Amino acid sequence: MKEKRMIKIASLNLWRFNEWERRLPLIVESIKKVNPDIIFFQEMQTDISFDKRNQLDILNSFLKYPHQMFTLADIKTKRKGVPLSHPVDHGLGVLSKFEFSTDKIMLTKAEDDKEQRILQVNNFNIDGQNFNLANIHFSNSDKWAEAHFKETLDILKDKKTGIIGDFNIKDIKKYRELFEKVYISSADFKDYVSYPEDNLSYDYMLIPNDYIFDDFECIDANISDHRMIVAEISM
Repeated sequence: MKEKRMIKIASLNLWRFNEWERRLPLIVESIKKVNPDIIFFQEMQTDISFDKRNQLDILNSFLKYPHQMFTLADIKTKRKGVPLSHPVDHGLGVLSKFEFSTDKIMLTKAEDDKEQRILQVNNFNIDGQNFNLANIHFSNSDKWAEAHFKETLDILKDKKTGIIGDFNIKDIKKYRELFEKVYISSADFKDYVSYPEDNLSYDYMLIPNDYIFDDFECIDANISDHRMIVAEISM
């Protein structure tokens, strides 16, 4: 029987460049304190009005992870209906202590949805073994988020892939019948609130059911509008 390997994984919706000057040192401090092996980010941007670099490059200039990937999901030309003076890249990011490769999979965009969503599917080489973890950020409506979740489960049904990030789903447990034969949910392991403004959780980790949650926490550090979720997982 193959011995399991425990790794620490974190996920944070970065909240774009909002309050960036205040938050940046706090984000860096929090990540250094948690010291995850892998951290996934949602709502990462390149916005030249703040910096020529994308937010992943900015963060990693302080964090010094050996491996990183920013994956473009959409290019924004408007903010709240107002045209921007320059396009803004919007996507998903990952920092890792392990080597990995990334595939980008487009999710179906509803006709009235303003944003393109993707799966950032990452294959990590950990001690000679391969592990797949998908970073996600589904669209911000109950209908679209549910459609993206079902589409993601279908895309990944023949692959052994954890699903981590901002699901924009208020209660993942109500979809348990869709995933319980394949996945264990962080919401079943522990009750937590990842989005304090609504007193709800939108951020989850779904791991293959032969993996184990050894520990899980949702960290209130005032570093984003979302709280960072962190798990120690035996894989």
